[in-house]
Amino acid sequence: MSNNLLNISMITEEALMVLENEIVFARQVTREYEDRFGIDGAKIGDTINVRRPGRFIGTSGPALSVEDLNETSVPVVVGDTTKYGDQFHIDTQFTTKDLRLALGPFSERVIRPAVAAIANRVDLIGLTMAKNSVANIVGTPGTRPTSLLTYLNAAAFLDSEAAPRDVGSRCIVIEQFTNAAIVDALKGLFVPQGTISEQFKKGLMGQDSSGMNWRMDQNVVNHTFGSWATTAGALTVNTANQGLATGWAATSTLSLSTSQTLTLNQGDTISFAGVQPVNPQSRQAYGGGINRTFVVQSTVTSASGNFNVTVAPALIYGGQFQNVTASPAAGAAVTATSLATGTANAVTSAQNILFHKNAFTLVTVDLPLPEGVVFAGRASDKEAGLSIRIVKQYTINNDAIPTRVDVLFGWSPLYQELATRVAA
Repeated sequence: MSNNLLNISMITEEALMVLENEIVFARQVTREYEDRFGIDGAKIGDTINVRRPGRFIGTSGPALSVEDLNETSVPVVVGDTTKYGDQFHIDTQFTTKDLRLALGPFSERVIRPAVAAIANRVDLIGLTMAKNSVANIVGTPGTRPTSLLTYLNAAAFLDSEAAPRDVGSRCIVIEQFTNAAIVDALKGLFVPQGTISEQFKKGLMGQDSSGMNWRMDQNVVNHTFGSWATTAGALTVNTANQGLATGWAATSTLSLSTSQTLTLNQGDTISFAGVQPVNPQSRQAYGGGINRTFVVQSTVTSASGNFNVTVAPALIYGGQFQNVTASPAAGAAVTATSLATGTANAVTSAQNILFHKNAFTLVTVDLPLPEGVVFAGRASDKEAGLSIRIVKQYTINNDAIPTRVDVLFGWSPLYQELATRVAA
């Protein structure tokens, strides 16, 4: 036992270290935009717009053909639960007796369980954002993938979308049962002895296996696909020339037609006959005739007739930001799942995620320290990109000392094409 009261600096620094150790998905994404949110009191609002680089088409021959530089941007919003942010806090009470404990027991009793809940909230919202924003998908819903080919196909989408192959920047986050299935399936393959040893001891795939770092996260979210029939012609494109002929947008709202009752859930993926994906630099179709998938942005239900659906990415069939070979023709068949093996009708599936670190960003913001309280402290780590605040105050009405631990954060997909969902 220590006779010295734990001070706020000791508590907040320990809380920050626990938070950094507990988060999984959040540790793997880019954090370079954190300082734009006003560290230590600057007031710029709750949103920043992150610029995406421009793209050029180019011209053959000696004649000059000047192209405009068109830069685009995506918003990152903190504290808004409808836009993948939150101010999440754990409220508890530290007593004077608690504060007389050594830091180790105090951390195990109070800090670790409180901050673990915060870390889980941060990861859960991030993985929900990833599920709802990533269109490329492999695997079969309801079936855990045990073939390495499934994961290599996921990586092939990243290659086709010009994701860098820089060392250590590709990560796959999988839920615990998918992890068990793939470790068991690959245990007999010819791989380095050290890798097999680590898999055996820890039950995890480990670092740099098959060109990606593997992480297990219990917060990988499930997705329940919408319900529809597979009758030919039951879901079609309503009118031609939909999407953008040039320019850029984050989403497209498309008019479809159905002869059945159907529900498309947010996070479902759809594709259109004859609309193939293109490489962002060469603008040549890839995948040997596969159709590009788009992810539904909000749940839609239709009994029959025409209805609108908003999808990401935007369908762009020309210009600098072209991502498909053509706009879908009127009457073109719509497949209400990206899975070539058949319908995902109302199946619930874990949505594991393979991504380059630049696919997503997370920001945490330094919350202000209130005055007139027993104590208030904040710990920030620029390198880890994390900030946590702890405030303690005595309440005379019930003779208690409540304490709150806060994190203010926001997630955003920067380049959703640099990620692939792996259904299980």
